[in-house]
Amino acid sequence: MSRSLKFNILFVLVIAASAFLFTANLGKISLWNNNEPRYAHTARNMLILHNWITPIYKGKLRADKPVLTYWLIIISAVLLNRGKINEFVARISFALSAILCIAVTILFAKELEDETAGILSGIFLLFTVEFFETARRCLPDAPLCLFITLAFFFFYKGFKTSRKKFHLGCYAASALGFLTKGPVAVVIPLGTIIIFLALVGRLDELKQMKPLQGLLLFSAIALPWYIAVGPEFCREFFLLHNLKHALKGLDHVKPWYFYIEAAPVSYAPSAFFVPAAVCLQKREGKASSLLLPLTWATFTFTIFSLAAAKRVIYLLPLAPALAMTAGITTAKGLKNSEPLKKLIWLGVHLSFILMGLAVFAPILFRIPCPKAFYLLFPVPIAAAYLAAKRKSLISALILLFAMAFIAYSLYVLWFLPVYDRLHRSAKPLARKIKEIADDQPLYRLGSFDAALEYYLGRLYIPKVEGPKDLERLLQKPPSKKFFIITRERNWKKLPPVVKSKLSIALKMRNRDKLFLLLRSKQS
Repeated sequence: MSRSLKFNILFVLVIAASAFLFTANLGKISLWNNNEPRYAHTARNMLILHNWITPIYKGKLRADKPVLTYWLIIISAVLLNRGKINEFVARISFALSAILCIAVTILFAKELEDETAGILSGIFLLFTVEFFETARRCLPDAPLCLFITLAFFFFYKGFKTSRKKFHLGCYAASALGFLTKGPVAVVIPLGTIIIFLALVGRLDELKQMKPLQGLLLFSAIALPWYIAVGPEFCREFFLLHNLKHALKGLDHVKPWYFYIEAAPVSYAPSAFFVPAAVCLQKREGKASSLLLPLTWATFTFTIFSLAAAKRVIYLLPLAPALAMTAGITTAKGLKNSEPLKKLIWLGVHLSFILMGLAVFAPILFRIPCPKAFYLLFPVPIAAAYLAAKRKSLISALILLFAMAFIAYSLYVLWFLPVYDRLHRSAKPLARKIKEIADDQPLYRLGSFDAALEYYLGRLYIPKVEGPKDLERLLQKPPSKKFFIITRERNWKKLPPVVKSKLSIALKMRNRDKLFLLLRSKQS
């Protein structure tokens, strides 16, 4: 079998495995991450209002993110479900983005090193914990990761060949990323490219990248929507959700070392191979194929560590870079270098240990499972021991990836559906509320789950700001009764005079919180 045919077969197998793991039960798991229902709800509002320009959520402009995330959901709904949004429609384009990102990563690592490095990089990215989780959600991070990876891929192709079309491809990919999540899609590629060119002594290459033509292309793709949506969105998005969020943090404010603690497990197994990659890069110097992905990963990690607001998912743009460092390093380790193999073995052993500990996830998340399931716990540990004893790195990697595929398959086919049904889905509560409230006026009091609001299917549920606002609402002579959704703790805080004008129509637990549906006694 020729080398190219073998690569093509393995490429198809990796993409097929990705498609299976990213799409299995995709439409059967509720939208329960707080941001997922917000994006789906906003896209549904845009469809209902026949407005593809302005994101509307809770009756007002939503300036958290640019428009491409909503467009992806809307296009999927129009093409696949007659303009209606469900869980599968909301998520499928993001799963496809992650699959494409794996494909680009394979081709990129092949360009940097060889076919073996490409396939290994794709597999490492597929099984990277945070990348896998994000690939199954309707969040802007998977498309952003794809566009940033494409920008780097096109840059490198242009760097090696000096062909204009690749340079322009880099600008186009960055523009699409700018429409997905804003300035970060420009900052990461631009900063990394400048540092990389400085390290290899080729800063003059910046002039060869057609900056004027690139800027015009970038502007033609990215700016028309920002102009169309208007200054209010731009002011709030760039100044509040980007600048202020980075400098002071609107939420998720964490110390500078947060990612040092959180990233290794969240970006395992790729992150476990970074020590080996750094060691190898130092040995090979600026000619190393690891220089660009390591620069990319380091720059991304640094700028997000300097920002005030921190979440593990923010680091997702470095996932392909980490996967390539792991893939390239492991491919080199398979060929030679005993000192390097010791560090690679460290990454393999840490991966096996993490898989062994993951068996206890059902206990942590209160998921019932057969007792025989826990017999799987010793398997990764025993596998690591046997692989190390045989000193066969290729056997250990095959075993590791096979076990990872089985573990992720169990996760999407068994764990997620059970966990969703028992602990996360807002559907049962929404269904009960819709049965009782029907199409009558509905308000909300206090904090409110975005998923519950999405599944209630209304354009907007007005908020009652407190007991005084509620009392004024009760004093108005409505033409028909109305309902209020609230938490039990809010009900207990209401004055007796207000409580006397309301009755409890429904009491039901959702996500470990007790919700009440209150009915006005007025007719």
